[in-house]
Amino acid sequence: MSFLSRIKSIVGDIPPSIGIYLAYVPFSVRLGKRYTSFKCEAQTLIKKESAFNEIYELVSRAAENIPFYRSHYKNNGFDYKTLKNFDDLSLIPIVRKEDLQKFLLKDRLFPSSKGIVANTGGTSGQPLELVLDPNAYAQEWSHMHTIWETLDYKTSSAKLTLRGMNLGSKPIKYNFIHNEFQVNAYCDFDLVVKSLNKTLDKYKIEYLHGYPSAIYEFIKLLKNNAPEVLDKLLTNLKGVFFGSEYPAPIYRTYIEDILNVPTISWYGHTEMAVLAREKSEPFVYYPFQSYGFTESVEIDGKQHLVGTTIHNKVGPLIRYDTGDLIEPISYKDGILESFKVAEGRIGEFVIDTNGRSIPLTALIFGRHHKLFEVADFVQVHQETPGDLIVIVTTQRDDINCDALFDAEGVNMNIEFKLVKQPYKTKSGKVSLLVKDI
Repeated sequence: MSFLSRIKSIVGDIPPSIGIYLAYVPFSVRLGKRYTSFKCEAQTLIKKESAFNEIYELVSRAAENIPFYRSHYKNNGFDYKTLKNFDDLSLIPIVRKEDLQKFLLKDRLFPSSKGIVANTGGTSGQPLELVLDPNAYAQEWSHMHTIWETLDYKTSSAKLTLRGMNLGSKPIKYNFIHNEFQVNAYCDFDLVVKSLNKTLDKYKIEYLHGYPSAIYEFIKLLKNNAPEVLDKLLTNLKGVFFGSEYPAPIYRTYIEDILNVPTISWYGHTEMAVLAREKSEPFVYYPFQSYGFTESVEIDGKQHLVGTTIHNKVGPLIRYDTGDLIEPISYKDGILESFKVAEGRIGEFVIDTNGRSIPLTALIFGRHHKLFEVADFVQVHQETPGDLIVIVTTQRDDINCDALFDAEGVNMNIEFKLVKQPYKTKSGKVSLLVKDI
């Protein structure tokens, strides 16, 4: 075992009785000066001139030193030396995940650079290996803490985290690094309730954090099966952090109604090219241009969310198409200030009998399905265009799904499948589109 692995193992075994006091050690001490400088940058707005200078430096170095960019730019007839001002940045060719997949990892990095290896997209069928900058964690947590602080969060605040984790035989496990109690998504719920009840007797949990679908499912189970434990959880609860999933309105409304605390969500991804947070209005996201330069770019008549990892000096992504379609809401000094997610990730759609693509967010959450009044989750599966299987998670067997599902104007043959548990991805998420049933 390496020295770093031993350190991680030791830190991971710190009990909550000690960890809740060590949690008062600020992250500026744990992660150093870069955390502090990133935290300051998160509070400032980027200007056109500085954005141009940062991106020009990154593009020029990548074009000269990284085989992928040298080839990509040559094939697209692009010469970075033609860039003279901010408006010229639109001339830089867009990079897609499939472009990167054609090259070995070593040919997508600056020579002799060392960083943090990461993988993304495995569950979507498009895995991609990346290397992040050594300061990636300082960058990530300085910005994440800035987001959470809008709900009065402090790094000494304890969280209950639901993110699809498999913790073996432990119903709940304490993680000192983020001062959180992690819930085992694969453990018997009764055991989780017993463990949570004991935890709440000893420690003050102030925030919930995790997948919106997981939090929704967890709160619903608590309300129906252990209301006394839910009441105990509510005693010190201050807010909910929605991460890693788009907070579907049906989930969010239920959580806010039951818990009666503020919630906040953000947009982010493993590639660390874009991080955007909500401010005053739900579902309107404001990108941290200090985290990654963020643009809305029209491609084939639709607005794509595009990001540049300006701080990644190892394996940069320059004008990287995230695969998400957005609706730009506002600009400030020519720089994207806010946006809404329009349809979610490209590919999250089904095909009707006429060959038209129907976005799932519109089909499932954009209609007033009475089915949600009796179902825990609604998902879909499609094998052939025009045929749709609507998967309904419910404990009841007497549901008339045809009468409760609004299919008006939908040109598809719809079949319903009742299940007791929702289909989940390997990471524990409840996706709208189920690929295999």
